[in-house]
Parts: sequence; C-alpha cells; structure tokens
Amino acid sequence: MIVFEAVTIGVAVAGAAVTGILYLRGPGSLEQLGRQGQSWFEHPSDRAVSDRPSEDERDAPLPRRRLRGRPD
Repeated sequence: MIVFEAVTIGVAVAGAAVTGILYLRGPGSLEQLGRQGQSWFEHPSDRAVSDRPSEDERDAPLPRRRLRGRPD
C-alpha cells in the first residue's frame, strides 16, 4: 500500500509542477493574474474614468419587506 501511495503522490506533484510551469512560462502571465474577468478582481484603473462608479453617490435604500411570523 505504501508504494501505491508514493506513486499517487508523485504523479499528483509532477502533474501540478508541469501544469504550473506551462502556465507561468507564457508571456506576461504573472502580470495578468487577477486582471481577468469582470467580477472578482476588477481594478478601478482598468476602466475609463467616465465608466467608473462615483464614490460620492449614495446607494438606493433597501426595500422594506413584511415580517414573517414564526410557526408555533
């Protein structure tokens, strides 16, 4: 069983190393980390000044909902 575990761990580590090397070997991949997509890592400097949200603007108030009673 120890040989099977050693082979499994070795293959997983080797695969992760090969994948990491191939990903980071491309041109400018470290500079693009965190600058892809539009939801999680969006930087304000990536948008034009006219498209940026105003920092002084107030948010709309939250709508009120009826309270729900607890079942007895």
